Amino acid sequence: MNPSRVALAVLTLLAAPAAAAQESPGASWIDQPRDWSETLRADATALHAAIIDSHPGVHDSLNPEFRARVDAGLAVALERAAVTTDAGGWWWALRAFTASFDDGHVQINLKAQGAGFPTRWPGFLTVRDGAEHVVASRDETDASVPPAGARLVDCDGVPADRLAAERIGAFRGRWFLESQQALFSDWLFMNASNPWTPEMRSCRFSHGGETETYALNWRRIEPADLSGRRNTLAQRPRPEFGLRVLDDGAVWMSLPSFNGAPGSDAHTALVPLLADAADRQAALRSAPRVVLDLRGNGGGSSHWSREIALILWGEEWVRAHTPPPVEAIEWRTSDANLAVVQGYLDEWTAAGESAERIGWAREIVEGMTAARAAGLPYWRDAAEVPPAAGEPGAPPAQPMAGPVYVLTDPVCSSACLDAVDLWKAMGAVQIGRETSADTVYMDVREEALPSGLAGLVIPMKVWRGRPRGNNEPQRPAHVFAGPMGDAAALEAWVRTLP
Repeated sequence: MNPSRVALAVLTLLAAPAAAAQESPGASWIDQPRDWSETLRADATALHAAIIDSHPGVHDSLNPEFRARVDAGLAVALERAAVTTDAGGWWWALRAFTASFDDGHVQINLKAQGAGFPTRWPGFLTVRDGAEHVVASRDETDASVPPAGARLVDCDGVPADRLAAERIGAFRGRWFLESQQALFSDWLFMNASNPWTPEMRSCRFSHGGETETYALNWRRIEPADLSGRRNTLAQRPRPEFGLRVLDDGAVWMSLPSFNGAPGSDAHTALVPLLADAADRQAALRSAPRVVLDLRGNGGGSSHWSREIALILWGEEWVRAHTPPPVEAIEWRTSDANLAVVQGYLDEWTAAGESAERIGWAREIVEGMTAARAAGLPYWRDAAEVPPAAGEPGAPPAQPMAGPVYVLTDPVCSSACLDAVDLWKAMGAVQIGRETSADTVYMDVREEALPSGLAGLVIPMKVWRGRPRGNNEPQRPAHVFAGPMGDAAALEAWVRTLP
C-alpha cells in the first residue's frame, strides 16, 4: 500500500463556528443545577485517559515532550475544577486543555444545539489588521467607545499581542498561525461566560496621531446582534459546489469540502461534480485558466484531490510529479481506534465504494489487529519502494493549456492542505490567503466524555517523513487583499494574474 494515498478521515473539524451562539451548549444546560466542579473533573480526567489510550503522540519518540504536555493540561484543568461553579468554567477549561496541544486535530465539540452562553462586550469589537488590532465594529449610539479604525495599544498595562495570546490563543491553540489570528481575532473584546479571562477595565487606543484611554463598560450583547456583527467581520465564505465556465472560457470549480462520508452533503455533491469534470476534460485542459476554489474547505478525505489531479493532468503527469511518499504511517493500535477503522470498512463495503478504497481499509484493520494482539503501540504502514527506473524517456507533456490556480483561505486544513500539496506539485499556483496548518497527527475519530455534554476529537495515526512540516501552512504566490467572499472581485483579480 502507498500510505501517501490513504485518507480515511471524514470529519471537518478545524474551522470553528462563526457565531458565539454556536460555541456553547443550550441555555437549558446552563440554567439547570449541576455540580460543574465534578463535571469538569470527570470530563478532564476522561479526556486525559483517551489521549493516553489512543493518541499516536504518547509513544512518539520524535515528540518526547508530548506525555508531559498531556499531564500538564490535566493538572491545570483539575486546578480549575476545584473552583469551577458554572458551565462557563467547565467549557472554557476543557477548551484550554485541548488548545494546549497546538493541534487542530485535537478538539472538543459540544453535543447540544441551542442558545449560547450569555456574552458580554464593551460596545466594540476589534480584528487583527496586519500587526495591529483595530476597532472594526462598534455601538454607534455609545460615544464613550473608541472610534472605528482606532488601534489598540494595551489594556490594564498588557500589550495588545499578549492580550490576544492569553485571551484567545490559550483557548484556541496554534496562535502562531496567521490563519488562527485571522479567524478568531474578533474574540478579544467578547466574553462568553469565560471566568478564566477577567474583563479588562481600561484600554489605550491610538487614533489620528493621539493616544487616549477608554474605561470599558461591559454589558450583555444579544446573540442576534453579535452574530450579525461577527458575520460581517468574518471572511469565511463557503461557495456552493459547482463547475462554471466564465465568459472568457476559463473554468471555476468550487470545492468547499472534501468530506468522504457516503451520504454526506459533500459526498453527494462531489460524485456528480467530478463526473461532470471528467466529461469536460478536454474543455478543462484547453481553458485559458482553471481555478480550483477551496474557500471554506476544512478537509475530509484526500482521495478527492487525487481524482481531480487525474482528471486535469492525467495518470502519466500525476505519476511523474507526485511528491515522494511519506516514509511511513504509524497507526496507534488502541481498541477504540481499531473499531473506528473497522466501521469505515463496513460502511464503505455496504455503500459499494471502490475496491481500492475498501482494500486500504481492510489492510489497515488487519495490520492494526495483528499489532494490537502483539502488544505493539503502532502498526507501521511502510511506503512502497518504487520500482527501479529504466532508461529515462521523454518527460510527459503538460496537458493543461493555461495556468491552474488553487484559491485558498485561512479555513483550509487537513485534506484541503493535502490537496494544495498535491496540486502545487502538479504545477498549480496557490493564490488567495495563507492556509491553516496541521500536525503530523492525522485521521480523527470522536469519543464522548462522561458528562454527555461534549465529545473529544482525537487523531489515530502519525505521518513519518511528510515533506510539509509540522504545523506549517501553505502560503500563496499571489495574495488577495480584498474580502474573500467577494466572488466578482476575485474573478476580476484572477484575470490580472500572470
